[in-house]
This record gives sequence, structure tokens and C-alpha cells, in this order.
Amino acid sequence: MSQNTVSLQLTKDQADRLKDILVGSGWFEDSINNEYISLRMKNQKGSVCNLYTSMKVVFQGNEDFNILVNNIKGDEELTIESHLGVDEVGKGDYFGPLIVVSCFVNTDFLREFSILGIGDSKKFSDNSIRKMYEKLKSYKYCYHSVLDPSEYNRQYKELKNVAIMLAKQHSKVIEMGLNDLKNKNIECKKVVIDQFSSKESRVIDELGPLAKEIEFVQFHKGESDLAVAAASIIARGIFLEEMEKLNKRYYFNFPKGASNVISSAQEFVKKYGSKELESVAKISFKTTKKVMQTSF
Repeated sequence: MSQNTVSLQLTKDQADRLKDILVGSGWFEDSINNEYISLRMKNQKGSVCNLYTSMKVVFQGNEDFNILVNNIKGDEELTIESHLGVDEVGKGDYFGPLIVVSCFVNTDFLREFSILGIGDSKKFSDNSIRKMYEKLKSYKYCYHSVLDPSEYNRQYKELKNVAIMLAKQHSKVIEMGLNDLKNKNIECKKVVIDQFSSKESRVIDELGPLAKEIEFVQFHKGESDLAVAAASIIARGIFLEEMEKLNKRYYFNFPKGASNVISSAQEFVKKYGSKELESVAKISFKTTKKVMQTSF
């Protein structure tokens, strides 16, 4: 197909929902270097969408934009491409587990949950995540893996590479999802992940037999994809639940993140001993060396 350009003057309501429609169709946000453009989106086919401050939208690419235009205009019921998205939470947190989630989305999912304003979990407060997670956790087409700190540390000692650990966990939840969907006669031809390694084959090398038969897409800022964003929210919700369990188990307030944890880790070691640190923290972090160098 030759280069296709489609332009459309939008109402304010249409402009306000443009991003959600595009994200639901696999588009992702791009940087803007033009003061007259308020939103710029791209997709994996190389197409570009610019929304101007005048509320005029322009699509350019080698594809047919009729379905998108109809969705934007409201001439047809909103639809998205059914697919599985994967994301992880806890990779950069010293305390707590690593959570990896895959989530299957389709038009039914969009109709039911679009009102939540699903997006990258890193952009929401913990309270907002909990509220969204309460709505999403009963959704039956999400699949998760929880590596508690002890298991994380065991696997790291064996593999010596966080990227490989992540790839194996991604492959696990992808295969869980595809197996379940296949058993329920639900078609899924595509998987999208938020790319976490410069080596694009990292996850591909670990994929199971079902995942190798379908389209596999990975790119940075993958949370712009609805399925990845949903997986991100669910993963963060699970992570918060697991952290609460740790707090109650040890009567201790474990901080999230990795930048301000040394004093808490030192306090924990004083109370429970250095060996028990392996049950609550990712001891492969350089933080552990700083904690252990301190005299108690």
C-alpha cells in the first residue's frame, strides 16, 4: 500500500479520547518537538499520528486508517486488537519480591475497564494503584508469577544475570496465559512486552512453544500499550499486597525503592540477623555490601 494521509477535525470530546483509542489499538506515545502539536503517537507499522493544538488530527502511514477514524468519530463501537501484554514490578526495589504479570485484553476488556484510566503504574500513587487493582484483580485473563526474595536470591546465585531471570519469568507468564486462552478457545495472535534488555532476543530465547507461534512485539515504554499497562497495574497491586505481608510478618516497615533503604536494612539486620536479610531483600544489590560494612 502506498503512503496514506488522513486528516480529521475533532471535537473536544473526540480529542480527549484520542489517546485511549490509539493505545487500545497498539499505538504508543512519541516525543514532540513542535509547539503546535499536543500529542504525537506511533505504531509498530511505522505509522504516525499528530494531534495539533487546533484539534486537527493527521494520520500518515502505509495502512488503512478507516477503522481508527470511525472509532474516533464514534461511527462504530470502539474495538481493539486482542492481545497479551506483560510487565514486571519490583525489579528495582531492594526489599520485596519480583512480580511479573501477563494480561489479555480485547474489546470486552476495553468496554469494562477503560473508565479506570489504566496507564503506566509508575505514574500512579499507591492509593490509586490499590483502587484500580481492586477492580482488576478479579479479571480472569491475567496471569502472574511471584519471586519472593528467597527464590529471587536463589535464582540469581544460579544465573548471575537479572535480565535472564526476567526473561524466564516473562516466558512463564506468557505461556501460562496462552495455554489458558487456548484451552478456553480464545484466540490470541500477539504478545507485547515492555523491552527491558538491550538484547532483543533475551525473551525470545526463553519463549515456550505456544509463544513461538504468534507475533511477538517488544519496545521501550511498553506501558503505552493497554495490555502492558494493565499488567503493570496488576503487578504493582500484587507487589503492594506482598509488601504488606512482609510488614506484618516481621512487624517492620519495609521501604519501597532502592535509594533510601540502608538505614532500614541495618535496623532489620540488628533485629533479625544478616542471614534473615535474604528472606526480605534482593541481596545481589550493591546496597547489601554497604549494609554489611557497617559496624553494628
